[in-house]
Parts: sequence; structure tokens; C-alpha cells
Amino acid sequence: MTHRIHLTVLFLGALLIASCIKEDLSQCSGDIRVYFSLVSPQSNPSDVDQMHLYVFDDKGLFKGEYRDNRVTPFGSGYYINCSDLPHGNYRFIAWAGKDDNHYGTTPAAFAQGKTTYNEALLVLKHSGGLVTAPPHHIFHSELSAVVTRDKVQRFNMPLAQLTNTINIYTEGLPADDNAYLFNIADDNCAYSFDRSFASHTGHPSGETFTYTVPCAKEDSQQLNASLRVLRLAQNRRIPQLEIYNKTQGKRLYPVGDQSGDLIGLILRAYSPNFETTHTYDIILHFTGDDATGFKVDVTVNGWKVKEQGGELID
Repeated sequence: MTHRIHLTVLFLGALLIASCIKEDLSQCSGDIRVYFSLVSPQSNPSDVDQMHLYVFDDKGLFKGEYRDNRVTPFGSGYYINCSDLPHGNYRFIAWAGKDDNHYGTTPAAFAQGKTTYNEALLVLKHSGGLVTAPPHHIFHSELSAVVTRDKVQRFNMPLAQLTNTINIYTEGLPADDNAYLFNIADDNCAYSFDRSFASHTGHPSGETFTYTVPCAKEDSQQLNASLRVLRLAQNRRIPQLEIYNKTQGKRLYPVGDQSGDLIGLILRAYSPNFETTHTYDIILHFTGDDATGFKVDVTVNGWKVKEQGGELID
């Protein structure tokens, strides 16, 4: 099944397609389609309603962009038609997701034939060191493509999800009238176009910022909250989780010598595939009280956090 797409092709400088117009048809390719799919079964096709397909040449120079702002619906038959590409060697970079409210690029506008693959970044928008609205899910794929003079060419680009959802729930917390915040501090606000974590000189991707959201209270006075963050990775022990008592101006969790190291919590519970696991449900079981000091047992996706390893909780 194919889908009709509403496509803006940003090759209007004619540098790329000049050889495919007027009398010179020798450089023209045939029917070229780039198909897209989702890597993780946890990813939701409804989270993709925009597609940006960037094209770089074999020297790493930006040649143009195909942009579809109305991906409806996204599925295995969805493709972008690139039949105006002359034959040659290219690097395709796809960024997909919802609207552009939460993300931008550096530089903000790419210059054809000047902007390079190595300098291009996708950036999470935030101000004042805070992210107070959940960013939409973002997806990425990269492909080295050789466009020939064949009449029909098909390329496939599996999209990897680069966001995670962290849900917290409390148990055993004494009832009170205090307001609480769920915070995760991190310094991951930008990706290179190969989806690696960006920490380039001249870009503030190394500065710490905080995802934050008010905690809701259930009838039982237990807290729950959810944050969406840019992707987690086993070798990045940077994200720090916290529940903050806004009313009293002090931290509720972690307590004592416990660590807010989010990746450490996950790994001391179990060993997920960080590439395909995108949701983490964290339950904090409190015993004791604020006066004598709380003790907190933690489970992540049903696994109890231990000093070494983890055990599955029924």
C-alpha cells in the first residue's frame, strides 16, 4: 500500500537538478523511492506526521531537503519520491516526528553546497535551563545511497526512536498538602546528524538543563508523574532523577546516600536494550516518615533495584 504525500522539495536552487531539465536528460534517474519504517515495536506510527529527508553529497556538502509536513498515515508503505536526483553518491539523513515546536537545527538554515554533514545538529529547544513541556518523539535514520541510471530504485530507511518516557509512581508516602516536582537533569540537548550525542565546541550541548513537571496526586495521596527525555544510553551516567518538595524547598528523593543516577537505577535493576526500550516505569516504595527519615525501595519495569543485578517482582 502506498500513500499520497504532500511534499515540499527544497532543491529550488537548481544546483542539484539542473542537469535533469531542458534538453540534457543524461543525468536523470528513474523512479526513486525512499521507504521508511520504525525499528522498535514500542514506537507508535501516530508519532510520525512530519518527515525531513536531508541529502548530502559524497563530500559531505548539503544538497537539499525533501520535507513532508502531512504524513497521514505513516505505515510500511510510506515513501518519499526522490526521482529528481541525478545519479551519484549521497548520504540520506531522515528526521521524523511531530511538528517543529520542540526541535530545530544548527545552523538554523542550511546553505546548499556550503553546510556540511559534520556541522549539522538537531537541537532540543529550551530556555532558562528548563524543559517544561514534553518534547514530541523524534526518529532518525541514515543511509549511504548510490543513485544510478536504473529506471527503478528503492531504498529503505528504518527509523530509530531517540526519546524515552520515564514514569514514576510512589507507594507508602504519608499524606500531606505539599506540592512536588519530578525533575530529570541532563546535558543531552543536541544530536549530530549521525544521531550521536553532540558535545561540540561552540554549542551549549554540554550545559546541564532540567526536564520538569508537577507531580499529580492520586486519591491515596501517592504521587505520579511522567517525563519525556531525549534518548538514554548505557554509557551515559549523566541523567539525574529527583522528586522535589516544592512547598518545603527540599528533595524528597533520592534519600540518604541513594543516588539519582537514572541509568544506574535501571542497570541495577536489569539490563534492557536501550535502543528498543523506550518506556521506563519506576515505582518508589517509601517506608518510615519525614521526621525519622525515609527508606525507599525502587523497581524499574518490574525489576527490583539492587546493589548488584536485579530480581523480577511479581
